[in-house]
Amino acid sequence: MRRDRIRLSRRHEGVVYATFAILFASGALWLVARTWLRGEDELAADASPLAPWAMKVHGAAAMAFLVVLGTLLQGHVRQAWHARRSRWTGGGTLAGALLLVVSGYGLYYLGGETAREVASVLHQAVGWVLPALLVWHVRASRRVRAGGFFRKRVRPRRGAEAAKSASEETAGPRAA
Repeated sequence: MRRDRIRLSRRHEGVVYATFAILFASGALWLVARTWLRGEDELAADASPLAPWAMKVHGAAAMAFLVVLGTLLQGHVRQAWHARRSRWTGGGTLAGALLLVVSGYGLYYLGGETAREVASVLHQAVGWVLPALLVWHVRASRRVRAGGFFRKRVRPRRGAEAAKSASEETAGPRAA
């Protein structure tokens, strides 16, 4: 039996989820530390000692996630796109990830308060929405494999498979 080449192995899936979870948790922790865990010095950039550590973990997880995203693009995304499977949910998840990459780059390298503020708001908004997109994509993809609502289109057969299928269909039912 031929393995579904779009479906990730358990190990690959685990790496994707673990990297994504660390990335999300560290970003959320940084935001909480910057917003609600301020110390006595309200004017300090990082009033909470937790904020710089959360940002360091977030940056390292972002680099790891870029590698993981590259592994997904090479196999999973490319093959699923060609098979016309989960294009909306996968495309939305991929678009969200790419927005986070671009806005994260902007936060690190853009100068000027207005540009950084726009990048920050975009990064935070997409960062909160992306986990829901990922869950939606995974659930929709599982429904496709189970033959559910988001069922994939059946592609026409080509070459020898088409000839064999046509001959079987014209032969009719076999006599017992």
